[in-house]
Amino acid sequence: MNKVFAVILAGVVLQGCSIGSMTGKDWIKAINTGKNISKITTAGVSEELTNCAKDIFDPGNRGSGC
Repeated sequence: MNKVFAVILAGVVLQGCSIGSMTGKDWIKAINTGKNISKITTAGVSEELTNCAKDIFDPGNRGSGC
């Protein structure tokens, strides 16, 4: 039963149909975030915050994506 539901859900998501207010791309982003949440490290978070802080003080350098 779960496999059937997963196949149907995947079909709807990959077709780009919207379910509620989420589009197919939003579903894919949410699923990928759930998969990758365990790979987040404290060092990575610290580096991301440092890069964003540098962008605040140097608006000409917007390479970090903040």
